[in-house]
Amino acid sequence: MGQIAGLSAQYIQVRRSGSGELTYGGDQGFFKGALAGSHDERKQRLGCGITALGDTLLYLACHDEKYRTKENKSYLAWVLREEEYREYYNFIYDFAGRFRKGARSGISGLRLQHAFNRMARRQSFPLRAKWGISSRKLYGRIKEMLGKDIPVILCVPMLFGRKNKGRGIWFYKKENGRYQRTCIVSAHYIVITGVIKEENEIYLKLSSWGKEYYINWKEYDELIHTHFLGTILGNILYIK
Repeated sequence: MGQIAGLSAQYIQVRRSGSGELTYGGDQGFFKGALAGSHDERKQRLGCGITALGDTLLYLACHDEKYRTKENKSYLAWVLREEEYREYYNFIYDFAGRFRKGARSGISGLRLQHAFNRMARRQSFPLRAKWGISSRKLYGRIKEMLGKDIPVILCVPMLFGRKNKGRGIWFYKKENGRYQRTCIVSAHYIVITGVIKEENEIYLKLSSWGKEYYINWKEYDELIHTHFLGTILGNILYIK
C-alpha cells in the first residue's frame, strides 16, 4: 500500500562537518565532546526535545512564509551547514528555557507546548499546540497533522522500575525493502514525518539523531498501554 500520510516537502537536512554526510533532521550530537557540566554537554545529553521543536518550527518556516521570524530567516536553506544548525539550535535552546546545571532529564511535553505557543502568540501563527491527547485518538491525530504538512513530535516514554531497565521501543532501518531492528530506545523525542503501511503492518517514519528510522505502530501502541504513565508521557505535541 505504501505511504498513508507524510510531509509534502523535503525534511530538514544538515551537512555534517568533515564527512559531508547529509542528515535527516537535526542532531543534538553536533554538541558531542563538550566540556562536562557545560550547556553544550547538556544539549548533547538532554537535547532531543529541543532538536524536535527546532526542526518542527524550521520545517514550517521553510515551507510557509507566515512561520518565518527574524531569528530563523537566516536558516531557511533546506540544507544547512553544521555550524549554521548549531547557531539555530542555540536560539531554540535559549527560547525554550535552558537546562539547569545538574539536570537529569530534558524538556517536558508541557514545556514544549508552552514554548511553541509562546512563539505562536509572539509571531501571530495560526496554530496552537497541546501536549497529550486521548491515546485512542493518537494515530488519527498523527495522520491529521501530517496531512496538514505539520511534523509530529512524539515522545518515546521513560520506562520506570528496575524490571524495565534496557527496555523500550525498537527502531528499524529499511534495507533492501525489509525493516531491520537496529536499537532499543526509551525516554527520547522523535519527529514523525510519514505513516507507511506495508505487509499489513503500520510503520511511522521518523527523524532521530539526524537519521531516518521507523517504528512499528502496533509495538508502540502496546508499549504505551502496558507501562506506567505510558499514555501520558508517550504522547504527541498536537498542533492544529
